Amino acid sequence: MMRGVAGAVLRLYPKAWRDRYGEEVADLIAARPARLRTVTDLAAGAADAWLHHRRIPGARPLRVPLSAVLVTGVYALWLLWGPAGRDASGLLLSSEQASETGWMFRTATSCFVAAGAMALLSPLQLGLAARAAGRRAPYGAAARATGRRVLVTALILALPIGLVLMMYVGVELGWGRPVGALGSAMAGGFFVPALMALVLPLPLAAAASPLMAGAARAAGRSLAVAALLNAIAWPAVMGLMVLGVRDGSPWHVAAVAAGALISVGLAALVAWTALRRSPDDPAALPGHSPLGPTRI
Repeated sequence: MMRGVAGAVLRLYPKAWRDRYGEEVADLIAARPARLRTVTDLAAGAADAWLHHRRIPGARPLRVPLSAVLVTGVYALWLLWGPAGRDASGLLLSSEQASETGWMFRTATSCFVAAGAMALLSPLQLGLAARAAGRRAPYGAAARATGRRVLVTALILALPIGLVLMMYVGVELGWGRPVGALGSAMAGGFFVPALMALVLPLPLAAAASPLMAGAARAAGRSLAVAALLNAIAWPAVMGLMVLGVRDGSPWHVAAVAAGALISVGLAALVAWTALRRSPDDPAALPGHSPLGPTRI
């Protein structure tokens, strides 16, 4: 029985490790009596192999798809918004505290709204650039093809972007469950990164063509500004939390803290991806210079 358990634990090792050492270790297990310590040693070895995966000869680096990270981050934010927004209305400040900390509310709300506006500015920049590039000889046809690809991507994403924007506006306008002033101040941190993640495919689609490199880079900078504004807003939210934390449950405080970390990290990842995937040279075309096509 223990030999079967040991064989099952052996399958938990990384594939590169099993390809290189698996048969040898399996022969050792089959040749000797398998005990509980054998299983525990194999389990510890499996954990160590995964921790030092890169040291295994022939091992490939572990890659997590960007889309999976973005989707997981967005869903995590929305799951955290439930306990964060539900209890936010109960964190009431005294009249003196409210008058003294009004700038915190305004800072958080203004920065989140501005971050959302900067994220939505990216598609507009790409649309204007595609239209201008389509008129540029001799690359007009290629530019129009790239513009159509970006347009199709925008049409596919229009509905989810609109739904997220409607939910965000609904919270700010007080539709549905009331969340109070604190909930209104922090709402953007849970919805703006989702907007940024949905907008990201547009500059990535544009960056695939050198004709749209400049516009893709500009859109990436807009997303970077949005990420910066999102990060600036959260300290103001945390300042408000500190003043009202005595009225809040530990679960609420934990949900807001986790939401802040995921929000800042997700927005930074979107901006970094957009800037990294965008070519540095907006005129990176064969036979093309910033002054126009090169004639030979």
